Amino acid sequence: MDFLRKWFGFSKGERIAIITVLAAILILVLACLFHPTRQSLSEESLHNLDSLLALRNAAIETQRQQQAEKTQEAAELHPFPFNPNTLTEEEWLQIGLTDRQVRNIMNYKAKGGKFYSKSDLGKLYTISEEDFAQLEPYIVLPEASRSSGGKNNKSYAQSDFSAPSSGPGTDSPTAKPEKKEIPVVDLNTVDSTTLVELPQIGPYTAMRIIEFRDKLGGFIDKEQLRDVKGMDEARFTAIQPYINLGAVEIRKVDVNRADFKTLVHHPYLSYEQVKRIFNQREKRGMIKNWDQLKALLMEEGEVNPLLEQYVKY
Repeated sequence: MDFLRKWFGFSKGERIAIITVLAAILILVLACLFHPTRQSLSEESLHNLDSLLALRNAAIETQRQQQAEKTQEAAELHPFPFNPNTLTEEEWLQIGLTDRQVRNIMNYKAKGGKFYSKSDLGKLYTISEEDFAQLEPYIVLPEASRSSGGKNNKSYAQSDFSAPSSGPGTDSPTAKPEKKEIPVVDLNTVDSTTLVELPQIGPYTAMRIIEFRDKLGGFIDKEQLRDVKGMDEARFTAIQPYINLGAVEIRKVDVNRADFKTLVHHPYLSYEQVKRIFNQREKRGMIKNWDQLKALLMEEGEVNPLLEQYVKY
């Protein structure tokens, strides 16, 4: 017993020291078990990972869209004089149209569709205004098809050429048709079918106006039409007398809660500006007002003043 007491006995000071060390160890263990740091770090890591993935996917999609636009713009047609009613699929491809365009044209003809005027080809959704501008000078529609009998050919003659002067015994259908009245439209409610009735607006431009309006959240100024791709000064001047703005509530985007894809598709926000918004949200907190947002965006380029009307916090 004396031997064991000699080696394992502790003085009062040693016992206090041992108890203090054990208490410190116990406190550290409890702190590790119940402190939320590990969980918070895990949640933060997952959140950052989601943000990085969103940025990567948005960058890939943006690059893909830009590449598609470049490819479309770079496409050059090689037209030759042709009759669209008799042109074969191979000949359409020789002109330079895509497989999808040729397939749509052939489907249209297979269902009984015919081209009675040059403008009929431009009315097809698959033919852009740029394509039609290149093709129109080469379209050849024989005179016989314009003057021969038949209901469809008569409609063609009346719609694209001046009808013969009325003589004795001629019926009223041979009279020159009245000029169609151009409608006045509301930019925030008009559909693409009505838009094509405006001067110098074809199906392709009408589609771009509708897409721009959807991404924007609604028009608040006629001048915003100038931002639509393909809207040059001549088109804008031609349609300006026939457009107005009704009292439509603008759809605003929440800069603190909207996802990356929603923000980057807004016409007044660039990819780099959206990245700046996300960095602000993740590292410094929510954006509180327009002044803070404007100062943030100006670090990545110009800021459209109309953007203030389309955001909320």
